Amino acid sequence: MSNIWLLLAIAAYLLSAVAFVVDKHLLAIPIPKPFAYAFWVSILSTPVFFLIPFFNIYVSGVSYFIIAFMSGLFFFAALVLLYRAIRKTDISVASTQVGVITAIFTYLLSLIILKEIVPLHSAIALTLLIIGMLFLGKVGKGVLKYTLFAGIFFALSFVLLKLTFNMSDFVNGIFWTRVGFIGTAILSLISKRARIDVASSFHNAPPTSKTLFIANKILAGTAFVLLYYAILLGRVFVINALLGFQFLFIFLLTIILHRKLPGVKENLSKKTLFIKLTGIILVVFGFLAIMIQ
Repeated sequence: MSNIWLLLAIAAYLLSAVAFVVDKHLLAIPIPKPFAYAFWVSILSTPVFFLIPFFNIYVSGVSYFIIAFMSGLFFFAALVLLYRAIRKTDISVASTQVGVITAIFTYLLSLIILKEIVPLHSAIALTLLIIGMLFLGKVGKGVLKYTLFAGIFFALSFVLLKLTFNMSDFVNGIFWTRVGFIGTAILSLISKRARIDVASSFHNAPPTSKTLFIANKILAGTAFVLLYYAILLGRVFVINALLGFQFLFIFLLTIILHRKLPGVKENLSKKTLFIKLTGIILVVFGFLAIMIQ
């Protein structure tokens, strides 16, 4: 049971992979604005307020609220940048590049903010996973400016989330970071361009796309609950390093679904396939190194 958080993280990344592939389809066809897409993702987090009657929701202090709100803010900003990258390149490339940067900065921030001590074998496993993800992500071009900052912002969001868990409990950590996520999205509507993008996406998207979007975000929400619980139980930098497995799932799903979902495709040239398979092998060995701890 000591490694249950690893299994929860893998399950979360499998569900997230499915959600990412559908995101690629929706961003390519019916809902083309990354900002509007991220906004509606945040709005679908509003059911978190139903936690209030059933749990002891409280604020530990001003500093706690600021940390939780900033976690949500960074998460929203990271989503916008990630969706821009997804729209411009292969879904596996965009998600992997973000995963590499997220893993690196989560590792560094865990040392600085959470004061986590990283054993040598954890560092070796993390190194293998990061090198593997670098191989997998090197075939994408022109999206580094988006993936770099998306990865940094995701890392900040996850580390601050872990800090809220340490300062209170699981439910309050989720609740107040979601408040920051939703609050940031609503505050962004101060911009006229933001309001136009959101309104346009709502009116122009066909009903089938809206239904698929909602179902997909329920799936993604389930994945995040599993991921957050894994973060509560385990080491946040290792969990983020396992993003390499999310790539494996995405890669397989795009091969299976690229003829069935418009906008979903994967570069399968011999050179690219060799690079990606090399990355997969490194990721698998990195995971095995974590499991034998």
